[in-house]
Amino acid sequence: MIHILLVSLVPIFAVMVAGYIAGKRGKIDNKNVASLNVLTMEFALPAALFGTTARASREVLAEQWPLLFTLLLAMLIVFAFVWGLSKYFSKFSAAISAVIALSVALPNYAAAGIPLASAVFGVTGKLYITTAIVSGAIVMSPLTLAFLEAQKAGVNEKGLSLLFVSIGRSMLKPLVVAPFLGVAIALLGIVLPDYILRSFDLIGQATAGVALFVTGLILSAQKVSLSPRIMFLSLLCNVVQPLLGWGLTMIIPMPVEMAHAVILLMALPAGFFGLLFALRYQADSQDAGSIMVVSTVMSLVTLTIALALVAGTSMNILP
Repeated sequence: MIHILLVSLVPIFAVMVAGYIAGKRGKIDNKNVASLNVLTMEFALPAALFGTTARASREVLAEQWPLLFTLLLAMLIVFAFVWGLSKYFSKFSAAISAVIALSVALPNYAAAGIPLASAVFGVTGKLYITTAIVSGAIVMSPLTLAFLEAQKAGVNEKGLSLLFVSIGRSMLKPLVVAPFLGVAIALLGIVLPDYILRSFDLIGQATAGVALFVTGLILSAQKVSLSPRIMFLSLLCNVVQPLLGWGLTMIIPMPVEMAHAVILLMALPAGFFGLLFALRYQADSQDAGSIMVVSTVMSLVTLTIALALVAGTSMNILP
């Protein structure tokens, strides 16, 4: 068990700490990470997702639907709850409430999820994490962008139409196009030459390391609030959401290993999408940043517990 925890968790936090130290010491500008984010989200990650899905068989891809549905349902439930709490209890605007809700509901799939899923579930883990990232890219991000675009336009009553526009635009992003193209190739039974797949692999290998390093950079630039509200939202992300995922696996039929993947993926700390959206649209980013920092630190305990709970039957740690 100790070996499992060390192999799965230590590399993740080691790279994040490296990014944090680089930002704190001024080695890299931690307030301007747009270029690194573009490298990760528009080149490296899409390449990795394409390579994974293009290699998969039709049967394996068809088996991912329960995972996709369960993750989406869990995230949407948490998003709706946090948005309503922020909007009507804390009295934030609809846009800021959406940023906070996204920060809580969308785990850090891209940075922490890729190395963890691969270490725990092996090759199958790559499909699990691809499914998770796609769920966030085609639903959760456009949903948040709809609120931000509505605030930017100053026309709140057009939120629904903006939602559909945002979803349409998201379908053209490399993060969405790449896995869908890979799925299409796999379903059609097209076998790509090895030199093409290895070309995508070469840049795709940078995904996990760069994403984790960027996460550390972003964390180093944030002023952290430890208010009761931030602590509650972080607990909601790290504890309640994986419990919700576990409950859904009791209702939605799926293989045992996939159910364990749901629990582990839902136990990941808060991702940085909410923070990046807040910075881009000049929404209040302090809460998003604080949630990300507190959730990440808290995950040292909560993610370890989740990993230990699923260790009995699903571990496939790579040598």
